[in-house]
Amino acid sequence: MIMRGIFILFLCFTAGIHAQTWTSVSSVPTAGRDDGICFSLNGYGYIVTGYLGTFNESNKLFQYDPNTNSWNEKATFPGIARQYASVFTLKNKAYLIGGYSETSLALKDVWQYDAFTDSWLQLNDFPGLARWHATALQIQETGYFGMGTTADSTLADFWKYNVDLDSWSRISDYPGGPNRSVLGFQLLNEGIFGEGFDINPITYSTSWFSYNPEKETWTSISPLPSGMRSYGTAVSTGFSAVICGGMDQNNVFHNDCYLLDHAKTWRLVGQIPPNGLRGSKGFTLNGNFYLGTGLNDNMVRISDFYKMEMPVSSIQETMLFPNPSKDYFNLISEPYAKVSVFSVGGQLIQTLETNDAGFLEIKQLPIGLYVCLIEGKSSSEIKKIAKL
Repeated sequence: MIMRGIFILFLCFTAGIHAQTWTSVSSVPTAGRDDGICFSLNGYGYIVTGYLGTFNESNKLFQYDPNTNSWNEKATFPGIARQYASVFTLKNKAYLIGGYSETSLALKDVWQYDAFTDSWLQLNDFPGLARWHATALQIQETGYFGMGTTADSTLADFWKYNVDLDSWSRISDYPGGPNRSVLGFQLLNEGIFGEGFDINPITYSTSWFSYNPEKETWTSISPLPSGMRSYGTAVSTGFSAVICGGMDQNNVFHNDCYLLDHAKTWRLVGQIPPNGLRGSKGFTLNGNFYLGTGLNDNMVRISDFYKMEMPVSSIQETMLFPNPSKDYFNLISEPYAKVSVFSVGGQLIQTLETNDAGFLEIKQLPIGLYVCLIEGKSSSEIKKIAKL
């Protein structure tokens, strides 16, 4: 039954992908910028920092509301104005790290943004070298940060962040070697990394890797079909991601986009409207991809934003895999579905909810057999799972 569900999803998802195009949404209400940061919290998208020809408006934080297709200015970022910062989100808060200051300094400060209170809080500095153009992402309930560049070298170190202790620990280095502009994002229970370049000498990377946080191991995966890039953009729903644009080793800007699915298979999807774009940023909301700003192929900074709708509603049967499992169960259903996990004796163990893309990780279950009740807006399903 699980394999039949995966096959049905594959057919529907593949059919929808080839029809997908990027459509314009409201532009960010400032001058165009490149290499800012974007994140999503509580059903809204956010953008802050970056270079706008000057840094005068760099610290303005804007929130995107998909319901009204509008941007609203929120609490100004109180730190030093910067470009090439990094960000991940944990427990409904965003964590901004490092970057390149308007006075040409590498930074290592860490700031927390709370969307509920619309406020910023400075935390302990990152303990490694100050850097910019580094890579940050969240996997499950842990933040990760590493790579990037200092004034005269690129880096390969990789760290994880304990949000409860506000502390960092260094883990195994990135196997692609010293690189900046490495894309990093969560896909199911792993981190996916690729692209980027070294600066001594300038060498573009073709390598892509997955990172298993439980085993703390790296594994090579198939590279992006378009070859070597830097300054690209990656946006992930948790079970699929889109990688767009960037600049190749010949300084040519590109606008092609590829979707990486849960099986780590690359598929070409619609091009972004600019003929070429680097340094853009994006987020996901309600299972859809949003991407914008950046430097276009005419070397003009843009404030335009675009949306690609993905066919989440075409999923005809909930996926739950691997099953049985020794670790995590990945569930893909409709957005905001209620998931109740019961013992075979009928005791309620957990009550959970899929995210705005319809994805959920079921974890921390003792060994045994369980029944999952998945309740969507118009239908419900029952799945049996086995924890080994």
